[in-house]
Amino acid sequence: MKRNLLVFFTLCACLIFTACASHVIKMPKDLPNVVKQYKSAIVRGDNPSMFNTGVHVNLGDPVTFVCKGEITYWPQKGMSTGPSGPDLKLLYRTGRKNVVHRHYGENLIRVMQEGDIYLGFDDGGIDSNGVAKNPDYYRDNRGYFVVDIIVWREYDPVAISDFLEKASLEDPNNESLKRLSAIYRTIKEVLLVEKRANEEVEKAKEAISALKGEEVPKTKKPDKEAEIPEVSQKLQEDAKAAIDSLKGKEDVGMVDKEKERKIADLTERLQRALQSLKNLEELRKKVAEQEEKEKKLTARLQFLEEEKLKQPKSVPVIAVLNPKDGATVESECIPLSGVAEHQREIAKFNILLNDALVSLKEQRLAKITAKELNRIEFSERVCLREGKNEITIIAQDNEGFSTKKTISVQLEKRPGETWAVIIGINKYANFLPLKYAVDDAREFYRYLVEVNKVSKDKIWLILDEEATLDKIRSILGTRLRRSAGKEDTVIIYWAGHGAIESDSTSLDGDGLEKYILPHNADLKDLYTSSIPMGEIARIFQRISSERLVFITDTCYSGATGGRTVPVVGVRTNISGAFLERISQGKGRVVLTAGDANEVTVESNDLRHGVFTYYLLEGLRGKADLDGNGIITVDEVYRYVSIKVPQATGQEQHPVRKGEMTGEIILGVLK
Repeated sequence: MKRNLLVFFTLCACLIFTACASHVIKMPKDLPNVVKQYKSAIVRGDNPSMFNTGVHVNLGDPVTFVCKGEITYWPQKGMSTGPSGPDLKLLYRTGRKNVVHRHYGENLIRVMQEGDIYLGFDDGGIDSNGVAKNPDYYRDNRGYFVVDIIVWREYDPVAISDFLEKASLEDPNNESLKRLSAIYRTIKEVLLVEKRANEEVEKAKEAISALKGEEVPKTKKPDKEAEIPEVSQKLQEDAKAAIDSLKGKEDVGMVDKEKERKIADLTERLQRALQSLKNLEELRKKVAEQEEKEKKLTARLQFLEEEKLKQPKSVPVIAVLNPKDGATVESECIPLSGVAEHQREIAKFNILLNDALVSLKEQRLAKITAKELNRIEFSERVCLREGKNEITIIAQDNEGFSTKKTISVQLEKRPGETWAVIIGINKYANFLPLKYAVDDAREFYRYLVEVNKVSKDKIWLILDEEATLDKIRSILGTRLRRSAGKEDTVIIYWAGHGAIESDSTSLDGDGLEKYILPHNADLKDLYTSSIPMGEIARIFQRISSERLVFITDTCYSGATGGRTVPVVGVRTNISGAFLERISQGKGRVVLTAGDANEVTVESNDLRHGVFTYYLLEGLRGKADLDGNGIITVDEVYRYVSIKVPQATGQEQHPVRKGEMTGEIILGVLK
């Protein structure tokens, strides 16, 4: 009788368990065309073996795992780390003996080897075949993961996004489905924007060429069509109407004038389409940045899991993520980050640099992510001495058990000088002056000499009438190039007018060349009297220094009231791609007062350009957010990015372009 009751209650428990954990996504009985296979599986925390799900996949199949559930491992009194989700704990592989992978997020994976999909759970480490190294650890684990395995028929982000969007609407409380749907919605938007923009560009080019009496090769249509608004069709109709109206004109002068107007209108539409492509690139960058963050987080969590296995569970575990033990660095101040974790409460946490206690941010333990103080994420900036440095992290629990982790870092400072060219122009020979560009330049010069202690004989200060085209070219292109070595830092500051003119050969996709204007610039002949951005890029490429910062308080929008000169007949839809062109190369960074289409303003109250005023305020100490007495390019950019928009009513937003290895120091306060 007792045996029958035990069997009965066991069966009931299994039925209840299965009903509660049957699936993550409510998949329709008849699978949609985009789904090739679907199956839901349960991974139990007390099972040390990987099991065959029965889902067979082929080489190249796109697969997504959608998971939910929690497993509490080692839940002895006072020793549990709390429930864990599927990320990095869920294991999968294809085939019985192939490589085991850890699951992270609901991203799509490509099958690299044919076979059945196996799933499992990691507690205490696994070998290369997915066999648990410590099977006894699994005995008292509690909980399970529900894993939906979706094998897509093909990688079609638009179709996948549409399916997930519909499924999410039918199950609005499903957080896993929401996350997955959001991922594919972003991919879909990128693809559709790209398709619309490319089609618009091609149609605009055809329409313009038709008006000019030219022929252009037809663009091959894509294999798949998506729902695209009929903007391109309208453009074609406008072009046809333009051609028909031209044929009906008898007055040649009228025809030419009408033709020019319509070409100008179509050209403007083309520029808008090209700008859409530029915006698309920005969106792609944001997606790539998010993917990079996900990769770093995955590596971070993976590293912590590996460190846990190396150390006994009875003492705190410390994992240093950055810097690596034994690393050699060139920057005096470097980031230090990592995690300390323990099953019991961490009562004491310290960082020592060369046996000296490091003051932690806000004089507190770093970010706490558990109910007890059993997990500390630390992120500090430490300043090294030249030669070998030892960084020690100590974590101690409330019973006196402690762990000490020591890493060594070698600082090899490269000798180098700072060279600067500072240009400020109020007075122009051929157009209206500015008010405070010279004041800006003088104050920046004073900062470098008095605060940064840059030698005067390594700075060229060029003001007003001295700032001719020939002199600027000579100093930037010849004298600075011959003076600054590879290890040196070069700072170029410009305060003055900027301008644009139409140029169909522009590499920026907007049909415009951008110039900085010397004292003797001629708006009727910008090409020969001013310095185009292409020339600036070439000058920078000729300078051997691997740390070059170009700071500009100027603009190109052509609007009144700022540091730009309006040019008659030029439409101002300006691409910011020129900033990327001039910042190409190792250690090239460009810091501008505003976006390409914004007006950079001067302030009578501040008696400076707004950007330069807050730039100098930040360099004099307010940008030193970590309080280490050193102002880097990134720190001062963060500061002006907050202060300048506030001061201009959100009309002006500084821009930073360029990549660098390590940090470029702009100011030293101590």
